[in-house]
Amino acid sequence: MIRSKLACSWFAFMLFILTACALEEHMVAPPKAVLVFAQGETAPVLSAEDAADDPAIWVDPHNIDNSRILGTDKQYGLEVYNLEGERTQRLAVGRVNNIDIRALSDVPGWSAIAAASNRTRNTISLFLVAHSGEVSWLSASEIPTGLSEPYGLCMYMSDMGPQVFVNDKDGRFQQWQLLRAPQDGAMPQFGARLVREFAVSNQPEGCVADDEQGLLFLGVEDEGIRVVSADAREEANIVSVADIDDEVLVADVEGMDLYLQEGGQGYLVVSSQGNFSYAVYDRQAPYAYRGSFVVGHNTELAVDGSQETDGLAVSSILRTPQYPQGMVVTQDGFNTHPEEAQNFKYLSWRQISTALDL
Repeated sequence: MIRSKLACSWFAFMLFILTACALEEHMVAPPKAVLVFAQGETAPVLSAEDAADDPAIWVDPHNIDNSRILGTDKQYGLEVYNLEGERTQRLAVGRVNNIDIRALSDVPGWSAIAAASNRTRNTISLFLVAHSGEVSWLSASEIPTGLSEPYGLCMYMSDMGPQVFVNDKDGRFQQWQLLRAPQDGAMPQFGARLVREFAVSNQPEGCVADDEQGLLFLGVEDEGIRVVSADAREEANIVSVADIDDEVLVADVEGMDLYLQEGGQGYLVVSSQGNFSYAVYDRQAPYAYRGSFVVGHNTELAVDGSQETDGLAVSSILRTPQYPQGMVVTQDGFNTHPEEAQNFKYLSWRQISTALDL
């Protein structure tokens, strides 16, 4: 039976009180928060303490059940999981922080390209995903950024082809156009061209590009959510979507992604790390706030909730019987049942949509 929104808000509040006691924090749920439950989780990352950070979802267009979750271990490299949460690969590529992915249609034998910010090398690391779901690191295609510490990252696809936004903790953003290099051997290679730079007023991290609308949503951790044109040929006029108010958004603003629908409809989902919640906004201006959700302990499946989330990923096209309207993946800062290293939680969009009456 579906709980009413009022009841869900009360349960969410109680969840925060219990979590706060356990973690010696004082968290208050947003006023419109509803409670949802994870439907699955990944194996814990193999690094201890603060390690798991940001996921990306690769959807197999030919066999949806073969889809993969790419998750960063910022102390080691990249982990790859199937939809059952089992680890299928672990790649030692350095301290990769944020990751994003785009489908490819013009590279024979490969399904998608992923990019990650690499703080070991101060580069952008590139990966190719085969049609089998196997992920390969393009070690010869590292992109030196010149940044002090590449931090947040997201990808963008336009008439200029695949591009990567990467930022530094000092507020700088770079926009790189990926260029297919002459192939020398079996593995494709890429170069890159810096096409735009701009800056925000404080430390950024999470971002997501809306390919269809040509927009970049970005988080300024201590200030809020901003939006700017993603077109490298345009000036970077940054506009506020929502400010930190210590109610809906509590610093830090972290991961964000889009639930895409036809005709430019859909939703922006943002991790409000300071109150263990996730805010949902309309994808289109004026970006109306639609409510927040928190993730509680699923006693039936013995899957704990997710708290203090860094990165998240959303897919509206990954649809299975378990995730009939799409999937959300959140990083879990406190993997508590049982207490293990950090991991990633799998959520059903239908449960979120129903609870928030979207």
